[in-house]
Amino acid sequence: MEHDTLLTVFVIVAAVALVMQMLVMAGIYRAMRDLHRDLIDVRAVTKQKLDTLTERVTEFIASSREPVRDIAANLAEISRTLRDRTSQFDSVLADFLDRSRLQIIRIDQLVTSLVDKAENTAGAVEKKVVAPVHEMAAVIVGVRKGFEFLFARRRNAAVSETTQDEQMFI
Repeated sequence: MEHDTLLTVFVIVAAVALVMQMLVMAGIYRAMRDLHRDLIDVRAVTKQKLDTLTERVTEFIASSREPVRDIAANLAEISRTLRDRTSQFDSVLADFLDRSRLQIIRIDQLVTSLVDKAENTAGAVEKKVVAPVHEMAAVIVGVRKGFEFLFARRRNAAVSETTQDEQMFI
């Protein structure tokens, strides 16, 4: 009997396990079916939003083509104008520098010429004016010395009288 009871218990446990397995499988089936339905709904919503987004991006790109072309054309024109103006500025600056160099050379030559003329004038003044003045001064000094010599005899006589008078007083 023990064996029959054990077999009966085993069959009952197996039957309960099969029923539980069937219930679990039915639950998994239902969950999968709900998940599939939710995924289809999410897919539909996502597709709708992506379609709207794609449509807007396409419209934006289509509407921005013309402004982008205008901007590119304007940038090209600005670049060309800047290039032209830069080359004009370079040529004006080069011309200015050349003219400045010429004027500096002319000023240098003028100053050098003025210095040379001043030196020549100073030499001529020294030869023509200072030399005769020195000669005249020498003549005046000679005449003065002559007068001093002539008048010195009279003074010496007057000095000697004064000296004698002083010696007598002492």
